[in-house]
Amino acid sequence: MYFDDLFPDVRENFEPGMRQCQMVMLRMLKIVDHLCAKHNISYFLNGGTLLGAIRHKGFIPWDDDLDIGMTRANYEKFVKLAVPELPYDIFFQSDETDKHFPACHIIEAKLRDKYSSYQRRDEDKNAWLRWQDGLQIDIAVFDRAYLPHNFFIYLQNRALVFFCQKRGNRARAKVQNFIVQYFPFSLVYASSFINTMKMITAGTYYIKANEISKVIKTQFEDMEVPVPIGWHNYLTRRYGNYMQPPPVEKQKGHHGINVPDAFTPSKHSEILYWNERPRYNKAV
Repeated sequence: MYFDDLFPDVRENFEPGMRQCQMVMLRMLKIVDHLCAKHNISYFLNGGTLLGAIRHKGFIPWDDDLDIGMTRANYEKFVKLAVPELPYDIFFQSDETDKHFPACHIIEAKLRDKYSSYQRRDEDKNAWLRWQDGLQIDIAVFDRAYLPHNFFIYLQNRALVFFCQKRGNRARAKVQNFIVQYFPFSLVYASSFINTMKMITAGTYYIKANEISKVIKTQFEDMEVPVPIGWHNYLTRRYGNYMQPPPVEKQKGHHGINVPDAFTPSKHSEILYWNERPRYNKAV
């Protein structure tokens, strides 16, 4: 329960909307940062969250999730040492902890706030939405097992999905480790994120070894966070002129059509209800 004192949940202090949801995810990031520092685990901001740190010194104003990355070795250490110490209100989601979360998904693992949920379109209530769907931190696991081109990364990920999906992410990780040891060409770091056709042309997502050789700190909201030392090259490959915001009509989140709900949980066994949380004082 000491996380409640170190990193209090302040969602009630904000007006309903995207900023309120971002403060929920910021608290989750502070807890991740605390546990990673405690256990000497290296992580870094990734994707749109990295872009937000550089361009906005915090969240992109319309962003509705948070992205971090880890190398395979650091991710395995995180699962072993940090996950058991997560507070009661954060759910670690993977194909091993959530039976509805698909193996070889585009993101290998997520951290979910148990009190909240994304608001999906009614017509999108398909089987995959049975997984825990609270406000999230995406954990992209980077393996140095790919040729430096989106097309080759996509082909390899699709092959891994085809051969390993029923056996899950552990089987995929073993194959990637074999590739790292025996492939004769220079390889780059990438995650399973590129396993849909649109990813082939939607930017270049890999990270070179020298760009991820160490992390440096930069400002994100009210904290200092680690980013890859080669963040500029990575963002340029992925977004082009990354300091230029997109047109107004494209400034929107990408989970459903509404702002997530910080106080209504998803339909899942791993949820909590805000009015039943510890220390809740109904007289206030």
